[in-house]
Amino acid sequence: MLRIKAERIDPRHSPSPMDRLLPMDEEAKPTGITYEEAIDAAKQGGTVTFEGREARVVSFDSKSSIDEPNTSRLTLDLGDEYLVIVGHFWDGEFIEERRQDPFSQRLA
Repeated sequence: MLRIKAERIDPRHSPSPMDRLLPMDEEAKPTGITYEEAIDAAKQGGTVTFEGREARVVSFDSKSSIDEPNTSRLTLDLGDEYLVIVGHFWDGEFIEERRQDPFSQRLA
C-alpha cells in the first residue's frame, strides 16, 4: 500500500507571486551581460548594466543539475530592490529564463 504524506505549506515558503508580477516574455531573453562581466563584478562587488541601469552583482552561482543543465543565477541589487535572474550563458551572454524572489526559500 502506498502512503502519501500530506504536508502543510507554510505561506512564507510558498511560491512567490513575483514570477507572475514581472513582465516576461514566454521565451528566454538576452540580457547583454557577459560571463566575464558577471564573474568580475561578483568577485569585486562591481556592477553590470541590466535593463538600462547599473546593478550591483551581489552573487553569481553557476551549476549543472539533472533538472536544469548549466543553470546560472545572478542576484542583483538594483538600488531600490533585489532581483534574482535565472538562466544560462549562450555564446558568452547571459540569457534570462525567469526571475525569482531573492528572499524565497525555493531551491532550484
